[in-house]
Amino acid sequence: MYKVRDHKQKGMVLAIKELRPNKLSAEKSQEALVQFQTEAQILSRLTHPNLPKVYDYFSLPGAHYIVMEYINGSTLEEVLSSRHGKPVDERLALSWALQICRAMHFLSVQRPRPIVFRDLKPANIMISRDSRIKLIDFGIARFFKEDKQEDTYVYGTPGYAAPEQYGTGQTDVRSDIFSLGATLHHCVTGRNPAENPLDFPEPGSLNRRLSRETAALIRIALAQDIDKRFQSALEMKLAIQKILLKQPERIKGRERIIYARPGKMISIPWWNRTSWVSVPVMALGLSGTTGTLSTDDRWIKPKPISFGPDAARLLFRVESRMLRPGREYRPHITVRTDAGTMRPSIVLRRSLPWVLIEAAVAAAVIAVLVMLR
Repeated sequence: MYKVRDHKQKGMVLAIKELRPNKLSAEKSQEALVQFQTEAQILSRLTHPNLPKVYDYFSLPGAHYIVMEYINGSTLEEVLSSRHGKPVDERLALSWALQICRAMHFLSVQRPRPIVFRDLKPANIMISRDSRIKLIDFGIARFFKEDKQEDTYVYGTPGYAAPEQYGTGQTDVRSDIFSLGATLHHCVTGRNPAENPLDFPEPGSLNRRLSRETAALIRIALAQDIDKRFQSALEMKLAIQKILLKQPERIKGRERIIYARPGKMISIPWWNRTSWVSVPVMALGLSGTTGTLSTDDRWIKPKPISFGPDAARLLFRVESRMLRPGREYRPHITVRTDAGTMRPSIVLRRSLPWVLIEAAVAAAVIAVLVMLR
């Protein structure tokens, strides 16, 4: 792999993937070339935020090349290796899995035939510095054919490959779901499944801090029976989103977070000088997008100002001391996304200090009674 600059495209940084099959046997050379060409042909016609974009592919004597998007980041394999068996934060791992599900769903709805990745594993998952996931190495991806009973060749990586990839059946998107389950199991437990393929201990027993919902999701994805797994990437994606929306965000050094509910007014405690409000991205119509937030209102600020397709909620800092109790406020928020500019509507109200009001009323009543004696 080479990192290059395209001077005809204003110095755009690109990656060039090279294949030199001359050191392989004739059979292996032909197989490598077919896989290389398959990757180029698949990616050159697909455009998705979680897939690397291919700009060109060509051959020279003794070598073949793919010109593609350069991804500034690390593979998930490198990330896990650097942690030496320490589990990844649950919400972070789920956010990665959510993006992978989006890519898998995109591949599964391709026409005329769905595309099965067949080698989903940490080494083939790139994580950019802004936490954007990219699936790489489509060399053994295949087009799903409903009339086939099993794959012609056994492909996949032991530990991450589904049972049917060992020559017992045909792979489809549910095989990729198993591989994603194995990858997620590795992330949240720190245990490398390649050490004992097809043996996955209960994830909660390896990570006591893991939520029951995430442990259950992993168990479904890793079902030995293909019919007992999630039956589509979309189904698994929705299950992950549900977990992310229900899980509290752990933010160090900040006050108690107020979780907004779709269609409900956000109530700000009157005694807080500053409040943190978490709003579901789906309530704002921003699910699955990338963008930035801004507002001209001095009393509310998004933290951070940018978000990615993995985001489940958006966090806002509200200067409560600048709001009058009992009054409704509708901040002017502008969201610029890859789908266009939007102005979502949220309503906040600082609660009235009923305790103080009631105390004042009681004091006034007592004062009047004293005066009447």
